Amino acid sequence: MITLKMTALLAKRARSKAQEVEVEFRPGLSVEQLIAAEGFEGADAEAITAVVNGETAPVGHALSDGDTVELLVGIAGG
Repeated sequence: MITLKMTALLAKRARSKAQEVEVEFRPGLSVEQLIAAEGFEGADAEAITAVVNGETAPVGHALSDGDTVELLVGIAGG
């Protein structure tokens, strides 16, 4: 299983509507696929930063069974 965690802001817009979801692991599963499965695409998907097991990871990062993936979005302002 993969544990997927999202900020409240992302969870509100995600398909699952949950801040934490357990996702069935399958070989070849990537961060990008998790983002897409939650309904994020285009500019929304590009604004998401993924943290896998505590380290920033590129969207093409291949996941392993037992990984924890956190999806974060940067908010800029001034």
